[in-house]
Amino acid sequence: MFAMAVAAVTAAIVIPAPASANPVGGAHLWLRADVGVTVNGTSVSAWLDQSGNARNGTMSLASRQPQLVQGQINGLPVIRFSGAQSLGLTSPVNPYTFTVFVVGKNSKTSGFSMILGPGGNYANNQLRWENSSQALLVGTGNSFPAVTSNVGSTMVYHALSATYDGSTLRVYRDGALTSTHTFATSGGWTLAQIGAWYSSYFMVGDLAEVIVYPTKLSDTDRQTTGKYLGVKYNLPW
Repeated sequence: MFAMAVAAVTAAIVIPAPASANPVGGAHLWLRADVGVTVNGTSVSAWLDQSGNARNGTMSLASRQPQLVQGQINGLPVIRFSGAQSLGLTSPVNPYTFTVFVVGKNSKTSGFSMILGPGGNYANNQLRWENSSQALLVGTGNSFPAVTSNVGSTMVYHALSATYDGSTLRVYRDGALTSTHTFATSGGWTLAQIGAWYSSYFMVGDLAEVIVYPTKLSDTDRQTTGKYLGVKYNLPW
């Protein structure tokens, strides 16, 4: 949990998504930069889970807090990580099957940029921009392999998504399939931090929205959530 001086906290500006577009229900984790962000100035101390599961991202140390930056993608805000910031989830996501959506961009010119990663004593599972044109998913804890996918430029805003049904991982960029990978695992895909790998390696980049489902969505439901993100952020879904 986190503590803060109430007088020092201001609420993030809330800009609602278009009323005609909504993601499907049942998310394990849902973070959006236009809702549920607690800031002191622009420093983010809490990013509140909109799924109803209270998997909030928090950081009490001011020097480690990312920044809320307004008007970055289709007029909407992002949470910006600059290479030394992270938010710890109050409880990890740990799905054995999953669908994940991330809207953001990588700003690191060399090396990897962590989106979701491990913390504490949890298994080494990850989702990261590997470089300017690839993403790395799932490995290496709980018998997940380290899987890379050529997703196109990660240096511009895009929707990175993936599904896993217990045997096949499919990776997408803005709704278009980029790669397919077959493997089995011995445990869940455990993610405990936003923007960091064991509080040692960090993201340089922006996040506008993160949604994790504890199941492989049907193609219809995946498209519904994807189109919600496409309309909201003016992406070519």
